[in-house]
Amino acid sequence: RLLLPSRASRLPRTNQSTLMRAFLVLAALATSSALKVADPATKVATKVPAAKLPSSAASALALRGGGVVSGSVWLKSFSAFMGMYAVGFVLAPAMVIEQNFDTPYDKYHLFISRLSGIAFLTLIYTFSTMETAAAVPIALTMACLTAVFGPIYAELKLETKPAHKMAFLMAPLIVSGFLAL
Repeated sequence: RLLLPSRASRLPRTNQSTLMRAFLVLAALATSSALKVADPATKVATKVPAAKLPSSAASALALRGGGVVSGSVWLKSFSAFMGMYAVGFVLAPAMVIEQNFDTPYDKYHLFISRLSGIAFLTLIYTFSTMETAAAVPIALTMACLTAVFGPIYAELKLETKPAHKMAFLMAPLIVSGFLAL
């Protein structure tokens, strides 16, 4: 039998809003930390001559303002996006589950959610300490696998709420990640 927390064990509304404020502060701190990521790949790229594009491709790229996504900018965006989810999993896993799924949660869901959030935050930190050229392909692979085994699987096999569709904001992040390779 599934053990469910009683109504009395859930946080009162005031504690939830305090928890949400703490979540937003930590997300802002994680984002500002992600913006400090240095781009060692830029230093290497200045020593390597750029490939010559055909004039039609060069003019098309110039028309739309350039066509290459900076690896460091993409990594910062990835870190902010995934970091906000990870902080939610660590600080307010019950709220994340309630917002996204039509199912009750128990202490096991909360445990594995917090553990997953810590793992994601550790990976994001690790990516920020790596050279951008090495971190981007790994982070992009993580984003693709997370999308398939996370939101896509959940939409096909689990009972989700409309708020869960927000996870599909990963799609532009993944597309731009391929442009950053």
